[in-house]
Amino acid sequence: MKTVIIGTSGHIDLALGVRDRAHGVGFVGIAPGSADEDAKAFYIDQLEATLIPWYDDWRTMLDREKPDLAVVAPFFHLQSAVARACLERGIHVFVEKPMATSLEDLARLRAAHAAGRAKLCPMLAYRYHPEFQAARRAVEEGLVGEPLLLTAQKSYKLGVRHPMYTRRATYGGTIPWVAIHAIDWLWWFTGGGLVEVTGAHTTKGNRDHAELESSGACFYRLANGGSASVNFDFFRPAAAPGHGDDRLRVAGDLGVVEVMNGEAVLATHDAAPRKLEREEPRAMFLEFVRHIETGSPMRVSAGEAFAVSEVALKSREAADRGSSVRLR
Repeated sequence: MKTVIIGTSGHIDLALGVRDRAHGVGFVGIAPGSADEDAKAFYIDQLEATLIPWYDDWRTMLDREKPDLAVVAPFFHLQSAVARACLERGIHVFVEKPMATSLEDLARLRAAHAAGRAKLCPMLAYRYHPEFQAARRAVEEGLVGEPLLLTAQKSYKLGVRHPMYTRRATYGGTIPWVAIHAIDWLWWFTGGGLVEVTGAHTTKGNRDHAELESSGACFYRLANGGSASVNFDFFRPAAAPGHGDDRLRVAGDLGVVEVMNGEAVLATHDAAPRKLEREEPRAMFLEFVRHIETGSPMRVSAGEAFAVSEVALKSREAADRGSSVRLR
């Protein structure tokens, strides 16, 4: 399966990091997503020795290499257009999130996907983290009862970000970039039961990153009468271990399951808290390759990917407006 990389502004390590196990997959080219994306430095440092060809223009690369699969991670505001161009050529797409930074671009991408036979997978990789899968399995098995209160956290170190992050027009916002993971957890654990959102965010404390939202929160009403919330920030201290602090708590009438520090812990009315058994880690990119080859299911379908992306963009709208937005 001939594979190319377009852009290096996202988590292309999800693909490159497992290329030694991606049997039948050959990387045949890499190009920046735009002329102003400095992907060449990454290429020289990480890939030049592998003899993967460099292209200055991704369209030329697609014309010449005629790949089967594209790993798409340009500047965020370009992702939907690049992914759409690949789909229209019949090229499968493994795309960074957010898949689009506007509802209009998301609709265009959805239409391109529906019109063809190429498959699409977003880099919502937390569904493949063993601790989140263990918690999901506990909820699916009814161990906490009906989930009625879900609280999720995404906290990252800020550091010094590329200028792309400093403008909404190119970045898209912290909700579609960071909080979307937590939104995906809520969607996944409730079976898509999010019906309304209110939210707030701020640029205060963003350490001279202009329009980048430093923190915020979203509150969701659930179809079953319950509620859920997401809080997100770039305030994780530089000295803290690890880049992120991801947490999820799902409470139901029978018990609670919590994900924190890489573990899932279940507590019920009938048993003391216990760590849940975790599966062997699975690579999302390899699952996508298998999905293309055999049709085997992914943990996040293309339909779910579009739905979660839409919720993230409408959550950003709610935070911008300071009012509620219906999700369905």
